[in-house]
Amino acid sequence: MRRILLCFFLIFAGTATFATVIVVQVSNFKFAPKTFNAVVGDTIRFSWKNGIHNTTSTKVPRGAATWAALSDSAHLTFNYVLTVPGTYKFVCTIHAPGMKGTINVTPTLASGLSGFSVDELNNQAVINWNTKSESDVSYYSVQRSTDGDNFSEVARLRPTTTDTKSHSFTDKNTGNTSKYVYYQVQIVDKKGNSQLSEIKMATLQIAAAKLITSLSPNPISKPGHLMVQFNSDKEGKMLMQLYTESGRFVKQAEMTADKGLNNGHFHLGDIPAGTYYVICTMGTTKEKYTIMVK
Repeated sequence: MRRILLCFFLIFAGTATFATVIVVQVSNFKFAPKTFNAVVGDTIRFSWKNGIHNTTSTKVPRGAATWAALSDSAHLTFNYVLTVPGTYKFVCTIHAPGMKGTINVTPTLASGLSGFSVDELNNQAVINWNTKSESDVSYYSVQRSTDGDNFSEVARLRPTTTDTKSHSFTDKNTGNTSKYVYYQVQIVDKKGNSQLSEIKMATLQIAAAKLITSLSPNPISKPGHLMVQFNSDKEGKMLMQLYTESGRFVKQAEMTADKGLNNGHFHLGDIPAGTYYVICTMGTTKEKYTIMVK
């Protein structure tokens, strides 16, 4: 996640907390990060990287302002300040439904996080976090995801009687087959209020991961929108090429990749029904898949 805290972007509040500028890159058919956590007062900065896109809210909490802004070479950035806790959803209407994102916004608790990290040790994820205080903490929920979007609790820890402010949990992640695993920590206070940490990723040393993890839907209805999930060990580009069953080239698209699990969108257009195949290439890795168009 690109969560950038820069001194000239800091906004000092009367409660001695700092607001953060979270940068969302807008590029070939994706927002990066796609799903992320923030707190009230943070600013979301949509920053154009390439292509012609927009960012448009589709869901905001009651009391929050909606937004719609271009993101192209003439509109390089757009800022949105989070004023209300809740779930915010947004899309690029040009490349919907594949190009979308979610912001989970929580208030800042008095015990709020002062640090959060995820490390890999002996092929296990070690989650570390610090708090400013534990006097009002009910528990900490450590949560894991293999797609960066959907999280489930893997541990629940109670504060210590010695008011320890540094915490650690090792996730042995037994049976996991995903190379990239995402974590967040939720602090819940004694009144039931909660605050989420950032989302961070651990890279585990498992057997070589496939490039493509999902192509959907398949069969595809017209006009064709093929959603793709793919792995990448570094920032770069993935090339997707579409061919007819007989081998005639139809079209191609380039997907922007960040380290971890990526989501892309291949707009096939109104192509005739039939059997096709796509060749996906990134670096020296090349994979071929058959798709059907209704």
